[in-house]
Amino acid sequence: MSVSRISRNAAAQQIVEQAIAQAASDGLHSLTLRDLAQSVGKSTTVIVNLFGAKSGLIQAVGEEALRRDEVFHGAFFGSVAGLPLTRDGLLALTQTYLRHRAADDAGFARIWESLVLDAEPTAERQALVERWHAMRCAVWRRHLSRDGRLDPFVEPLVAWLTFEQYYAGALRGRADYGVVAAEGLGAMIDRVLGLADGPPTATFWYRDAMVLPQAPTKGAEPEAMRRKLLDIAADQILAGGITAITNRSVSAVAATSTSTIAYHWPDMRHFVLDAVWHSVFRDMPGHLAGHAPLGDPAVADLDHWAAIMAPTVAIAREAEGFYVRYARLIASICIEARRDPSLRDLAMLLRGPEGGGTYYKRTGVWPADFDLNRLAATRFALWIKAEALLACARGRALDEQALKAAACLLVARQM
Repeated sequence: MSVSRISRNAAAQQIVEQAIAQAASDGLHSLTLRDLAQSVGKSTTVIVNLFGAKSGLIQAVGEEALRRDEVFHGAFFGSVAGLPLTRDGLLALTQTYLRHRAADDAGFARIWESLVLDAEPTAERQALVERWHAMRCAVWRRHLSRDGRLDPFVEPLVAWLTFEQYYAGALRGRADYGVVAAEGLGAMIDRVLGLADGPPTATFWYRDAMVLPQAPTKGAEPEAMRRKLLDIAADQILAGGITAITNRSVSAVAATSTSTIAYHWPDMRHFVLDAVWHSVFRDMPGHLAGHAPLGDPAVADLDHWAAIMAPTVAIAREAEGFYVRYARLIASICIEARRDPSLRDLAMLLRGPEGGGTYYKRTGVWPADFDLNRLAATRFALWIKAEALLACARGRALDEQALKAAACLLVARQM
């Protein structure tokens, strides 16, 4: 290899490593070629010559993140080779796995958190996420292969961990999150091992103590400027995450001045928080909304259920499903909460009652022979959000058969 070739590879590796460090700290969306060039002491021309456009750099960052993640998984599972696959052992294993991946020094994990949220991934990016997901499933499958009962649960478990990782990063160190997450994860392990769900003690404790805000537009006329601004902000958040909205981006669409938001809200932070809650309340489908009437139990068989669920995980851009948008919203809030402590209470309010809508609105939606207790509802809610994001990131929509198979795995049937 020529000296110039060696130098070129070294420069590319330096740039990729710095890009991962900056993206892990400030978010992949904030990475600019200009800032990156300054941090490595090179011109933007050098970066463009090495990687082409920014998309080429991000692809190279993803390849390096995949390499580091493979190393992480090899070391992690190598350190627990032969660990008995007991309930307590698996619970401790998954909790430790999440703790390591949520740590500040796991910059490669931050890259995947961002890449999975890409609302419009290229075919090349989809293939990269597919390889990453397949790698994780393969490693978990090898570790769990000593117990044949566990194999069907590998992909649901990996999906669960993918989404729980966002919460773990935002809420690490919080006792309320720790007890609620441990209860939910324990229930997932119980289901994997064919054990009955225990009482949802921590989940109900958190539910009874929390105070959810009212819908921000309650009492506002649809044509009112306050409602208009919140609708625009909600659209932008659901499309691009919480960092997508600015005073200017909302005001431009509303065809009003940038002082209009200040007229209706004390500051931009209050507006953003109201816009987040508006995103949740406005687009929630009827079968999850608290005000929705109960469905007809007589028609609630598995096919009927799957027909209700399928549109919620649609990944076509023009008709993106509720769970795709909602999961992206939650994940983007959690990513920002790592850097902005004021968002952590919001992240906890979203995590604490996970599966509440599924549980309380189950009548007439879920078949009567499904034992959809509170912990089973949490299992399913976390799984479907994870799968909705992964489906979009991989370009592989969930069909009704996949939904039905997952429901039968995650929720016990009454005999």
